[in-house]
Amino acid sequence: MRATQKTTLILLPGWVLGPRPLMPLARDIERHDDAISVQCVAYPRLKSRRLDVWLEALDAQLPDDVWLGGWSMGGMLAAALAERRGGRTPGVITMGAGARVTPPIHAGGNLPSPESWPGWFDQGRHDAWHLGKRLLKTLPRAGARQSVTALALLGAMDLRQTLPRLTMPQLHLYGEQDFLIPASARQVVAGHLSPAGHMQLIPEAGHGFVIDQADQTARAIVAFMQGASRGSNKLEEPL
Repeated sequence: MRATQKTTLILLPGWVLGPRPLMPLARDIERHDDAISVQCVAYPRLKSRRLDVWLEALDAQLPDDVWLGGWSMGGMLAAALAERRGGRTPGVITMGAGARVTPPIHAGGNLPSPESWPGWFDQGRHDAWHLGKRLLKTLPRAGARQSVTALALLGAMDLRQTLPRLTMPQLHLYGEQDFLIPASARQVVAGHLSPAGHMQLIPEAGHGFVIDQADQTARAIVAFMQGASRGSNKLEEPL
């Protein structure tokens, strides 16, 4: 009897967090559908802050004809890499990923300097109970240079021109109470999606919904991937 060929989903991690926080989600996805194989990968150690350099390295590192997914910065990279790969990417899953990173505007309408962004991210992490102690324990001891490089890359990414050009099935998942990706940021994504883009909200969830609500997140991902294989997905209402 011929074995069923599995569909591979690659998951890219958030900024400096590494793949470990995504592993429970990967296990839940495979538990809900054993025809899906999930790989949580680490980023190559790069000195460049240029997106094209990162995409070239990831393109060389990852196999072709796999679904690309990721959380936060990883979701943005997955979408950008999917544009680069085109028909070599059957589908995209992003989780808590905006079209671009926009820190809260200071008094007078000025953006905070890039040097202050780590504190802004840290505030979001501690304000979101959904991340909690479990996430803090998974933080790797990333080198300062690598962390700054990745943060500069994150701040420079802008998917507003990328999202309309993605023609493969895409699911963009968001936490309802995400401090980092609030409703205004989700509306920007909704306004730039191609007809192949779908959005879904995880109720009562913050930026760490991939950890704290891993099973619910896995169910949404599996349902979408199964629907995409049948060609039966429908666009969600704008968030």
